Amino acid sequence: MGVSFAVALIVPLVLGVAVDALLHTSPIGVLIGLLLGIAACCYAAFAQFRRYI
Repeated sequence: MGVSFAVALIVPLVLGVAVDALLHTSPIGVLIGLLLGIAACCYAAFAQFRRYI
């Protein structure tokens, strides 16, 4: 469960850093990646705990 949260947060964040490096748009890609990562973590948490609700 912890690995899925880490992957769900780190992958979009790294992609946001890569987009920033390619397009020279410093904070925007990181912020979008961070928001997508947080949303993915929320979805992963919901999917893990759905059977208990």
